[in-house]
Amino acid sequence: MRDKADRVPRCHAPREGGAGRTKFFMKRRLLTVAIWLLAVRPAAADSGNGACEIVSHKARLNLFPSQNAISATDTLTIHLTPHKPARIKLQLLPVYEVEEVRINGRKSRFERDRDSIEITNLPTDTLFDCVIVYSGVLAFRSEFSQLTRERAVLREEEVLPHGKSMLREARLTVRAPAAWEVLTAGTLVRRDTSMDSTLFVYDIDRPVPTLGWICGGPYWAGPGEGQGPPVSVHLFPEDSGSASGIAELAKALLKFYGERFSTYRFRDFKVVEVEDWVAGPNVLAVAIPAMVMIKRLTLRTDDRFNQVRTILPHEVAHQWWPMTVFLEDADAAFLAEGMCDYSALLFHESTGALSARDSLKHHPLLRPLILRALKGQDLPLQRKADLRSLPTHYLKAAYVHNMLRHLVGDSTFFLLYRTFAGRFAARRVGLSDFQQLAEELSGRKLDWFFNQWVKNRGLPRLKIYNVKSVPLGDQWVTRGRVRIVGYDKFTTFADVGIATGAGMMLKRVWLGADSTGSYRNDVPFEVVSKEKPQRALLDPAGNLLKYERLPVKFSDVRDPADGLMIVGTRKHAGHLLALARKDSASMEMGAWSVTIKRDSEVSLGDLQNERVFIYGMAAENSVAAELEDKFPIKFRDGWPIIPESLRDAGESGKSPHGRATSLPRAAASRTAGPSRDSSGPSHGTTGPGRDTAGTGHRESGHRSSGAGRPGPDSAVSGTNPFNDSTLALLQCIESPYIAQGFLAWIAPLSEQAEPAVFPYDASWVLLRGVDEIISGAWEVKDEDLTFDIN
Repeated sequence: MRDKADRVPRCHAPREGGAGRTKFFMKRRLLTVAIWLLAVRPAAADSGNGACEIVSHKARLNLFPSQNAISATDTLTIHLTPHKPARIKLQLLPVYEVEEVRINGRKSRFERDRDSIEITNLPTDTLFDCVIVYSGVLAFRSEFSQLTRERAVLREEEVLPHGKSMLREARLTVRAPAAWEVLTAGTLVRRDTSMDSTLFVYDIDRPVPTLGWICGGPYWAGPGEGQGPPVSVHLFPEDSGSASGIAELAKALLKFYGERFSTYRFRDFKVVEVEDWVAGPNVLAVAIPAMVMIKRLTLRTDDRFNQVRTILPHEVAHQWWPMTVFLEDADAAFLAEGMCDYSALLFHESTGALSARDSLKHHPLLRPLILRALKGQDLPLQRKADLRSLPTHYLKAAYVHNMLRHLVGDSTFFLLYRTFAGRFAARRVGLSDFQQLAEELSGRKLDWFFNQWVKNRGLPRLKIYNVKSVPLGDQWVTRGRVRIVGYDKFTTFADVGIATGAGMMLKRVWLGADSTGSYRNDVPFEVVSKEKPQRALLDPAGNLLKYERLPVKFSDVRDPADGLMIVGTRKHAGHLLALARKDSASMEMGAWSVTIKRDSEVSLGDLQNERVFIYGMAAENSVAAELEDKFPIKFRDGWPIIPESLRDAGESGKSPHGRATSLPRAAASRTAGPSRDSSGPSHGTTGPGRDTAGTGHRESGHRSSGAGRPGPDSAVSGTNPFNDSTLALLQCIESPYIAQGFLAWIAPLSEQAEPAVFPYDASWVLLRGVDEIISGAWEVKDEDLTFDIN
């Protein structure tokens, strides 16, 4: 007799409205973390004041892609608290029709109330099995799930009954079309193929915080070689050429983290490609037990910052935080994302090759993080928040781990990570447990540290001043002072660096509360050196998160915000509008909110927006004509004149972070020739948008030879012209209209130029088509952190 779960479900619509209406999706939690499932699960159902807990799933799912339908039987093992409630509630999407509920083999009464199932006549046992038989049609795509003829991406909470859980074990049995592969958490223990379908059985024989997703469809599979747990890579067939090195890197990461933290808990590991819509545009990958889902973008982008090999160290670290140590949701930013970011840094530190995502001092999100704090828009790390809209939170959390390391020392810090993974394996813990362990291992009280950096907001502003050097025999003595500026009280260490011709001498000072409780916001320092000092630097290595002046760069657009695009109407209005619309479309996919206006409609209030982008040369855009003197690179007869000093800075400041496009070259390239849409934008037009990510300094080798007067499509760098009809100059500066504002000027030199706003790691970029010819950053001197010694 065939199980009820094998029957094709009746195709029925939701009770209200049309299929796909978001009102029928499960409610999202406040905490929606980009790259680990535990933080994007919905709130647990009301189960009698937390009176029950799911400890096991044994689910059988049948997928019917041609009908967008699922039928299922899930056997849940439920544990009741001692006071034994009369009823329990579980959550299940309203698109499913529940056919039957059985408890310990007997039919049970239940009531269906939109997205919940209320079950009564519970047994007297505190541990029992509850079988739920249901089916439905998923004729919609949520942020997390979709079932189509081609493939399936199904999130646990959108296909299984759920509530408060602490899973001790699980088994997922999935029947899918014969040509499909099915990939999910756990180890594949059985695979049976019949004429038109394949049965996959995945087993999890140890506690896990979540099951995660089920992925199905045609996949190319590439097994990894070497010792350690088996690693496999599963990509869409058309992307199979991008698999090189992924399995080898994953193996190296599992080995490194296993040696540094604790033995990898699962029997194998999978890297699985998914489409770019999964979990929203700001998400690059999702980690679940024994598996990482990577977006197609990570395989196709030219941007090293977002490539799979750059993000994989963070994602694999999630197998420890929180797939080994289970975490409270409010601690996700610090104990999951920040800990994974810093684990990735430790891995690259061990190989001697820090990536763009590992650099703290030069991280492209550092200036946006500081600006958020200046505006009072930063949030405490210990808080439920949608981290997808807070990319700076990842950097702040990693920085706090770095400061803890420099506070307690390397040996204690590494022992802390290892002991945390071993002592709390398969247990749900929070910040207090991590803090108590840090205090135990370091032998010092650290409540001030965690209160200041994790539970509260804000950054310290420091200043080095009154620095003088005097000779003393055959040595030099340098004395000065360091202070905390402002009324906010902070306690922190700070390293003072004295630069000499022979190198850097370091001296650590302590500001704030001392061991006696006294507070000192101004302290002296003294450094003795053999060589004559030239400069005093505060925190030269960038180990301390603090306010500092940094140059405006296009990488600031990594942090989504409201933006205004101003297009010129004096000439080539259609072409400029087309550029703005494409940039708006891509940026709004990255969580921006963008408005496009004509230059003739712009007011002073518009220019006081935090992020403003001006499109067109001065002859094309009246706003550009008014503001061109504010930008460092000037134009002469319509040609940008790049000073030799900027050109040298651009050549010497090459970044290892890669090209600044978040799209593959073919997608990033614009259609040749100008758009003839000359209608101009209407007032307040908004575009839909692209995930904005990327960094890069570089100079291509396509500079034309010869000197002399440049041609009509030339840009002059020193005495060397760059000749091309697709040239464009992009510059960004601090807004003269609003503190901490961002003002960018996108100036195509002709209608054949098709520049795009990408988060280049540069303040200015000269483009030929989509390729950088030369770029650089404005020189900024922070007088609070640098003191030239006479």
